Amino acid sequence: MFHLTRARQSARSAGEPLKDVWETLSAGTVRFRRSQLHMVASGPGVGKSALALALAIRSGSSGLYFSADSDEITQAARAASMITGDPILEVQKDLRSGKYDQTLNQVSNLRFIFDPALTLDSIEETVLCYADLWGKWPEIIVVDNLLNITSDGDGEGYQADESILSYLHELARTTQACVVVLHHVTGQYDSGTEPVPLSGLRNKVSKLPVLVLTLFRNEDEMGTEALGVAVVKNRFGKASAGGSLVYSLRCDLGRMDISDLEGGVNTDEWPSLQGEGL
Repeated sequence: MFHLTRARQSARSAGEPLKDVWETLSAGTVRFRRSQLHMVASGPGVGKSALALALAIRSGSSGLYFSADSDEITQAARAASMITGDPILEVQKDLRSGKYDQTLNQVSNLRFIFDPALTLDSIEETVLCYADLWGKWPEIIVVDNLLNITSDGDGEGYQADESILSYLHELARTTQACVVVLHHVTGQYDSGTEPVPLSGLRNKVSKLPVLVLTLFRNEDEMGTEALGVAVVKNRFGKASAGGSLVYSLRCDLGRMDISDLEGGVNTDEWPSLQGEGL
């Protein structure tokens, strides 16, 4: 049992935001915090892995990236392209030559795990090994993605996903890490061309994350392709469960560039799909 004053003192990093990567999102009260579970969801190929990698690299946080959905060469090429601005197709051609090794050393604060079939036990063992090696807990843990984790229980679908998220929620509290899990959406939103409401999450698992962002592709005022970020749940700020609160980021996946649009904050109001609400 704790008095709240002692509880606050014992949880020194709990709730502390990571370094803001996108002014557009932070100005809209979207921040990734230590000791909390976050979810980013979209259809395939929209950019959720790119967004998570950009967050991990550009926040400067030390930690773990469980890349069950992407292999070693893919992630190395993405990271090198993101840091240098070189087209990812060119990076892929020269990657094996060692040309980008010095560039990749810039992200030595992150450790990547490429096991394609994760279990809760393997995640826990890796986190404990990290703590053993570095003498501290990770500041960020990215899990890419929920579909690649096998639950220890006998449940399927919603029950299995909820069990996994419950574990990740506990992991965030125990380690005081910012835990980000990537997730898929229901089939009707797989095209990635419209905002996805909270109800559009695969198996509708949204109770435990404090922040849920859904992604889609749209165009900015100049007709350039952008990444639409719908804030469908946000315990610490503004949100619209229907997907009508949308922020736009520049998105050039050919160079792995996900950044603020010129001029700062850009907000698009979309017609509510499922009603409003925090």
